[in-house]
Amino acid sequence: MPPAIVVLLVDDQAFVGTALKMLLHSERDIDLHSCLAPADAIATADRIDPALVLVDLVMPGIDGLTLVRSFRAHPQTAATPVVVLSANDGADLRAGALAAGANGFLVKLPPKPELVACIRDLASQSAGGKPTLDLAVIEVFHDADAADFTRGLIDLFIENSGAQLETLKAAAASRDGAAVTVVAHSLKGGASIMGCVRLAALCGRIEAQLRAEPESDIAPALMAELDHEFARVRQALAVQRESSGQP
Repeated sequence: MPPAIVVLLVDDQAFVGTALKMLLHSERDIDLHSCLAPADAIATADRIDPALVLVDLVMPGIDGLTLVRSFRAHPQTAATPVVVLSANDGADLRAGALAAGANGFLVKLPPKPELVACIRDLASQSAGGKPTLDLAVIEVFHDADAADFTRGLIDLFIENSGAQLETLKAAAASRDGAAVTVVAHSLKGGASIMGCVRLAALCGRIEAQLRAEPESDIAPALMAELDHEFARVRQALAVQRESSGQP
């Protein structure tokens, strides 16, 4: 089963978080986390690595649009979809949210079908629409006269990248940011060569986070997605291995 879609709600009203949890209770693929203090939102996002952020428009201390801009300026959340929630609606409010960098606007509390569709659609886009395997890249190696080379190359990549992934997880568990950065960069390079687009992108996210905050922890959700994506890579490359050299 794929990892759940992690959603972060930033709203100073606990009632809203409780209400959304009730709405989403039956949706097993959505994992909602609430943050009541907007000042803690970025740190919370770094910790849980959400696929989507829901932000209240009006909050004390930091308003929703300012927070949207903060998410956009922060390396780990720069590409994370953000949806603004507001008790009011209007063309100007929607335009202001989009101008600040939001990906959507919902009037709270939104109807469940609208909320669920928004979460799933934007979470899918946050994976960038990136495929597990870019066939245009891997097909470069497909040649009837080089079938053994192609199969050997795939075997070598799976072996090396599997070992690198285990090293990366061990380094992350021991909070060795320097080692994590080195291994993530190496794994990203090999994945890019083999056309493993999503795997390379996930490694790039880890690199970007540690460049911005060298002492930060890698969120368990991000490590789980890395594991899950590597399993998809193995499966996709196994198919390519079997078809290598075939007319």
